[in-house]
Amino acid sequence: MIPAQGGSGLIWRIQAAPRDLSRGLAACELPVNCLVVPEATWTGMVPDAAYVECPTFFLEDKAGFVALLAFFVINALQFRLYARAPAGEADGLLMAYPRLDDATMQMLRHFDARSAQQISVLWQRLEAFLGRIALPGPDRPDLL
Repeated sequence: MIPAQGGSGLIWRIQAAPRDLSRGLAACELPVNCLVVPEATWTGMVPDAAYVECPTFFLEDKAGFVALLAFFVINALQFRLYARAPAGEADGLLMAYPRLDDATMQMLRHFDARSAQQISVLWQRLEAFLGRIALPGPDRPDLL
């Protein structure tokens, strides 16, 4: 269930409304080429399906990606955070934030208890991290 962690590690994805992502990219001075807007977003079927991934060809700056994540947290904007295998979504796309509902987690525990435990640990780490970046304060070099 957890995306395979190859030599290059996981690819992280922030998925949100394209307008919010565009504002975040501008605020964090990140390249606009890293914004992906799927067809479903253009047609209005899934209005918040635009995303930015890191590390990728257009965005290798992990600190910039964390800054973009902080932009969403600090401004209380809705987003979803995913992790995927470097080979692509076919090898696994895991919703890392927000948490899956209890019924879905129960079903996952039934089928793959080890993956369910790994996901729970990942959520705890992410929520602790998101809580730290939500706190006001001076420049936070400890977050990178």
